Amino acid sequence: MIRRGAALVAILALLAAPVAWAADDAVARATRLYEQRHYRDAARMLETALPALDSARQAPASLTLGIIYLGSAELHRELARSARPIQLAYLKALAATRGPGASRLANLYLGQTLLESGRPTEAMKALERVASDGGIEPVVRAQARAYAGLAHFMQKDGATARAIWKSLDVRDAQVKATLAAVYSRAGITDPAPLALADAALKDSDRPAALVRQKLIGVYARAGLTAKALALVEQTDLKAPMATEVLGPAKTINFYDPALLGELAALYRHASRVALERAAADARLKGTAEYYLGAAFLESGDAERALQATRAFLAVPGVPPAYRNRARVREATARSLLARRADDGSVWAEVAPDTVADPELLADIVAACVRYRLQCAAIEPRAVRAAEAGERRKMAALNFALGTYHLRKGDVPRAVAYLESARDKTNKNRIEANDPLLLVTLAEAYYQSTQFSESLEIYFEMSRQFPVVRGLQETLQGVYAMTHKSAGDVKIF
Repeated sequence: MIRRGAALVAILALLAAPVAWAADDAVARATRLYEQRHYRDAARMLETALPALDSARQAPASLTLGIIYLGSAELHRELARSARPIQLAYLKALAATRGPGASRLANLYLGQTLLESGRPTEAMKALERVASDGGIEPVVRAQARAYAGLAHFMQKDGATARAIWKSLDVRDAQVKATLAAVYSRAGITDPAPLALADAALKDSDRPAALVRQKLIGVYARAGLTAKALALVEQTDLKAPMATEVLGPAKTINFYDPALLGELAALYRHASRVALERAAADARLKGTAEYYLGAAFLESGDAERALQATRAFLAVPGVPPAYRNRARVREATARSLLARRADDGSVWAEVAPDTVADPELLADIVAACVRYRLQCAAIEPRAVRAAEAGERRKMAALNFALGTYHLRKGDVPRAVAYLESARDKTNKNRIEANDPLLLVTLAEAYYQSTQFSESLEIYFEMSRQFPVVRGLQETLQGVYAMTHKSAGDVKIF
C-alpha cells in the first residue's frame, strides 16, 4: 500500500541535490492534484508538460508521473476486484428473467464477466445461448462466439478456439475490436491483434465506445503504453458497451466487465516505464527504486520487487518511515518467492514484539491481506494499537484491519473499522479519504446489503473517476431488483 501524498515528500527528502521549483511548475501542480487524488488530471498535466521540460526536470517529472500511475493502478485493481461479484449478481438475475421484457444481451455480458472471474465452463454456456439465438443481431452473435472461443482457449482447447475465430465475419469494426481483444488475451500473434485493432479504429472517424474500450488492453499488452494512454484520453470511460430497450419504461445499459482490469494493467505498466526513466538519473535512483519495488510487486513480479527494494534499503540516510515500509515490501516479496503463506517469523524480523508503530503494523496487515499471507501473530497487536491510539492517527491501521476482517467474512467488524478510518467530516470526498478506503467500504456496505451507502460512495467517486459510472449503475440495478424499486440514490 502506497501512502497517498507521499510523492512530493519523498522527492524532497531523498534527492541528493534538491531542486527548487516555482509555484506554477507542472511537477508541483501535478503533485498537488495527486495529493487530492485527482490522478487523471495530474497524469494528464505531466504527460503534456514532459516534452517541454528542461533536462534537469525530466527525471523528477517522470518520478512523480510514475507515482501517480501507481496510485491509479492500485485503485483500478481494487475497483475491478470489488466490481466482479456485483456484476455477476446483476447479470445472473437479468439472464434468469423470462417472458416479456427479458434481456437478450444479459448472457453475453454474463459470459464475459465469468471469463474475467476465471470460470470458462460457465461462461461458455451463457455465451452459447447468445450465439445460437437467431433473434439477436449477427454482430452480437459474433461477439458471443469470439468470447466462446476464448473460453475454449482457457480450457486448453486451442483447436476449437481457432476454428470458431476463423469462422467469424470480421468486416464489422465491433467484431474486429472484440477479436483483437480475445487474441491479445490469448497471446495469439497470427492473426495479429494489433493489425485488427488498427483496422477497427480506421473503420470510422468516431469509433463506437465498444471499439475504443476493447482496444485499450490490446495496445497496453503489446507494450504500446503511450498509444493506450492516448486512447484512454479519447475514450468516454463512462459510456456503456450496449444499450438494450425492453419497453417504453425499461432500458438497460451494459458495461465492459474487463475495462477496470485493463486500466489497472495499463497504469501498472505506465508506472514502471516512468519510474525506470526516473531511475536513470543518479540523483533520483534511490527514490525511484523505492517506488519501483512497489510497482513490481503490484504487477506480480516479486523477484524484481525484491531487487529494487533492496537497492533502496542500501541508500544511506533513508527516513525511518520509508525504510519500514520498504522492509515490509522486502518481507512480502521473500514470502511470495518462497511460494508459501508466511508463518509469521518474517514479520517478527520486521516488527518485533516491542514495536507498536501503527503505520508499520498497518503496512504489515495490508500486505497480509493483499498477498494472502498469514497475519495471526500481528493482528492482535494491531487491534491493541488501534484501540489504544487516537482515532484520527489510527486511520491507516483501522483501514488495514477493516480490509482484513472483510476478507475473512466478518462484515460488521469490517464496517466498524473502515468507518473509523474514514474522515467523518468529509464523508465520501476523495480529497479527504484514500479512494482505496472508499472502495473497500463500498464493498463492505454491499456485502451487508447497505446498498444506498455503497451507491453514495460510487456516486461521489464517479465525479473524478468516470469509469466508476458502470459499477454505480450496475449496483443500482441490484438495488432495484432486491428492493423492487429504483432505490434511494438516482443515477445522474
